[in-house]
Amino acid sequence: MKSTTKIIVLILALASIAVFASNCAEGYGGYNSFISDQTDHNEDVSSEQEDVFDDDATRWVPWIEEDTGPDPEECIECKWYFCPPLDAVWQKEICLNICNDPPTLHSEGECEEYMECDPTQYHIDFLECTTDEGYAGVAEKVCNKGKIQYTDCITECVEETCDYIDNDCDGDIDEGVLNSCEECGEVPEETCNDLDDDCDGMIDEDQLNECQQCGVIPSEECNDFDDDCDGLIDEELFQPCSSACGSGVEICQNGNWVSCTAPPVLDEICDGLDNNCNGQIDEGLECICTIQDVGSLFPCQEEPLLCGQGYKTCECQDPECKTIITTPCYAICHYFPQPDASCDPLIGMELANETCNNFDDNCNQLIDEDLFSGCYSGPEGTLFTGECLPGEMYCDKGTWGNDTEDGDFIPYFCKDEITPQEEICNKLDDDCDGITDWGEEVPETDILFIIDWSGSMADEIEAVLIALNTFAANFSDEEVLNWALIRGPIDILETADPGDERLELHQNLTGFTEFLSSMSQLNTSWASMQTAQEMILDAVYLSLHNISATIKHPISGLAWIGVNSPYNYGTHAVKESLPPLQDFKINWRPGSDRIIIVFTDEKTQSYLEPKITDGDVKTAIIGTPQLKLYTFSKLPVHGWNDLADVGNGKGYILTNSPTQMYNNLMEIFNEICK
Repeated sequence: MKSTTKIIVLILALASIAVFASNCAEGYGGYNSFISDQTDHNEDVSSEQEDVFDDDATRWVPWIEEDTGPDPEECIECKWYFCPPLDAVWQKEICLNICNDPPTLHSEGECEEYMECDPTQYHIDFLECTTDEGYAGVAEKVCNKGKIQYTDCITECVEETCDYIDNDCDGDIDEGVLNSCEECGEVPEETCNDLDDDCDGMIDEDQLNECQQCGVIPSEECNDFDDDCDGLIDEELFQPCSSACGSGVEICQNGNWVSCTAPPVLDEICDGLDNNCNGQIDEGLECICTIQDVGSLFPCQEEPLLCGQGYKTCECQDPECKTIITTPCYAICHYFPQPDASCDPLIGMELANETCNNFDDNCNQLIDEDLFSGCYSGPEGTLFTGECLPGEMYCDKGTWGNDTEDGDFIPYFCKDEITPQEEICNKLDDDCDGITDWGEEVPETDILFIIDWSGSMADEIEAVLIALNTFAANFSDEEVLNWALIRGPIDILETADPGDERLELHQNLTGFTEFLSSMSQLNTSWASMQTAQEMILDAVYLSLHNISATIKHPISGLAWIGVNSPYNYGTHAVKESLPPLQDFKINWRPGSDRIIIVFTDEKTQSYLEPKITDGDVKTAIIGTPQLKLYTFSKLPVHGWNDLADVGNGKGYILTNSPTQMYNNLMEIFNEICK
């Protein structure tokens, strides 16, 4: 009987479980549904059964044992129910006393968060984030089985590399990885091109040759310049020359080719040689020993005689005297021995004067000592005419000549002679024709140099100054010629703003000595020339404002552009000149010829207000009497050649060759003189 009862109870328990599972499948139903289910269930369960709940308090399992009465704790059944608005997010716990019939409410908890999110919606949002490496990225906020979770911080940002892209997403491109030239890759190698290739603030460093120029060192030329910049002028310059007697070389001295070392043409003498190099020997002279000459003594100084003067004679070789010869040179005692006197036939009579014959004439055991002679290799009739002067030679082993600067003896080199040269306008008779400067007088002339002093001119300025110094030295007449210099732009270092630049009248018209002194004070270092506002056109205009009859803009109505616009070129400004604009005046002499020579590598441009145009300057030039304007510029399109044409002058190419610059300046001055 007891066994049968247990089987029945088990069947009933299984049925209850099935019902409960059905209710669970319907989503817990609700509170009333739960109570109804429990009432029906209790009616089907024997009084011997006891309700027991499992650990998660969500279902009960009937089991049968000896009925000892209900356990209070086992009578309480707790379940979770959704809280309004029943959106599957919040729930609260409701506990029932199921031992009562019907079950009664035991306790009701507060609504608690059951799920953080809707499990049917995986993606919630994208959020900004920062990776462990510090890069900006994006993380996804998701709902994973009702729980809010965050994905890893994903970023496309990486360590910055030099590729012109903002790799680390900080708003800056290639920061910290650019080279000194603000570019990607290796710093470019410095090359000689007048640019700062490696961006170290220096141009062509370690690339310039000894002449501070790019390219091959210029070859030394015979021009009284140190072309190869080794501190020596016209050193070791030779060129072939010739005479009727043969070939030789001539040497460069003070810019002139002098002292041809070719064997000189001599007067014919009776010595068995072609002295005048006409292909005939002893022509016009009776030099053969004849019967009349037998026994005659002829003076000689030659071997085998050791020193002094000896003699030789004509002797018959046969009794009939058909063959006559000349004897060797012996002392006189050889021919006229004295009784009781010793005779050394190799020691001749001491002579008072040494001659240049590679022989010890005075028997002092020295040869050709202390023999010097004036010399001149120029054309006959030019010596002591104009600038032509003799040089000097000394005797060395029977040959006249002199030493070069290196101490090398050159036969027939007439050192320090001045021979006829090309005539130039310098108040000198250079070609030694007795006429100075083609017969023209150098007129009273004022010469103004205007030099672009900007950084781009660094290479050319050195050549300009060398040429100017040499040019001025050749025309140093204190009374006739006056010189002046304007330069710009100059950095105004003494102002509060070191970017300010100005035009400077470095030296007003003065004599050569004072001008040369002012030139020597110029600072030509690269650091002193870091300026950029080339107001050279303004300089030409200002230099003419007090002598031109056709000035469009009076100086009283002009102002430097930086006065009203402080930064007209980056951080630079032109605010004033030296002297100030209203006092900027060249002291031209009344009635003098005027020459303006401009050096610049930039196009015409103005930094005055109102701006000065090329047309304004041309108008001023036309209205200036006795004026010639010459320009040295890089390109014809820069406008300077047109101004030179209007100014009755000429435009030249600006170069860094002092020789070329000097030759061009000489051409200018020769035009003035002729």
